Amino acid sequence: MDKAQRLSILDDLIKLETVNGNEEKVANYLKDLLEKHGIETELNKYDDNRFNLIANIKKGDGPILGLTGHADVVSTVNDDEWNYGPFNPKHIDGKIFGRGSSDMKGGLAGMAIAMIELNEDPDFAGNLRFLVTVGEEIGELGAAKLAKEGYVDDVKAIVVGEPSNSTSRLAMEQLVHAGLIELNGQKPETRMAAFCAHKGSVTYKVISRGRAAHSSMPEMGINALDNLVTYFNKQKEYFTDLVKLEDDVLGSTKPSVTVMNGGNQENTIPDYAELTAKIRTIPEYTNDKVIADIQNLIDKLNQADPRMKLELKLLSSNLPVKTELDSDFIKLVKASYKDVLGVNIAAVGAPGGTDASQFVQANPDLDVVVAGPGNESAHQVNEFVFEDDYLKYIDIYKTMARRFFA
Repeated sequence: MDKAQRLSILDDLIKLETVNGNEEKVANYLKDLLEKHGIETELNKYDDNRFNLIANIKKGDGPILGLTGHADVVSTVNDDEWNYGPFNPKHIDGKIFGRGSSDMKGGLAGMAIAMIELNEDPDFAGNLRFLVTVGEEIGELGAAKLAKEGYVDDVKAIVVGEPSNSTSRLAMEQLVHAGLIELNGQKPETRMAAFCAHKGSVTYKVISRGRAAHSSMPEMGINALDNLVTYFNKQKEYFTDLVKLEDDVLGSTKPSVTVMNGGNQENTIPDYAELTAKIRTIPEYTNDKVIADIQNLIDKLNQADPRMKLELKLLSSNLPVKTELDSDFIKLVKASYKDVLGVNIAAVGAPGGTDASQFVQANPDLDVVVAGPGNESAHQVNEFVFEDDYLKYIDIYKTMARRFFA
């Protein structure tokens, strides 16, 4: 496939508006593209207008290497702040602008093209499975369904095409300095990287139920907001201890309270209040342990005060993902980058999560790497991907596959 065709495919994907839904557009586009090149595909319905896509290349009886990416994108924030239309891709000064160019239609297009070119290579003798998912940005919905239905049970390793680079060496150094990326003694020679690990997450609500009363007679009611603040302060003490444990690649657990609501009228004691928290987790302190700790904290407060009626509502639990730096797979990944780029990259930990959390829950032995052409402009106004990065990652994916089946 020539350069113009490679670029045209990415442009086509960016033009498809898949903000938190309508991923069927991408699934159908890629299905037609892959089948045109002789690759078997399957649509997997999640909901109306929302389909996962599975594509397979089978050229032997050996292991399966997975490639995966999501078709949804986040909202465009403020359209009038974009220099160009968010869904009207523009190529300017070596950059491709558009919503999803970085996260992660660049990786998605690159993987599809790598599949096509490997399938047409008579010397390639491997088994690939391409999983295109829905709803990653709002809860890894499609990946959870595919994992539950067994699509990764027989996969040995998987490459997630999420953005794994920075826009510059300086940006990479700033991420390291901020503690978002741990180099663990590695000395990268480029702003490009691969993530051998990323944190998991536990997202939950704590609900406080009280009894409404007139604000002139507060003793007649139970202030749900007061009780929630009591819980908040106890939770803050817990968080102080929780962050002390660290992983060598992922750093420490990162807890945050992100939403807090209570009351709706200034002259009424509130009978309901709630907070939402998200804890980014590491393998050393499991999601189940975090959830048990929060429940225990709530139980103790409820038992100590009969006027305290707190309730835990778990919203999601996504496992942390980690493939050891000295594993054969990560060595293969780093060697593949070196083959294409001519320099050494670092395999580091990422602060955010990916669909891989769902896949490792179904297949704990799965080796994972996050490797894709995007950068920290993901989710921002004027999101972009470097054209050269996008083109190079096609070759990186192909090199990984060839080395995996060598």
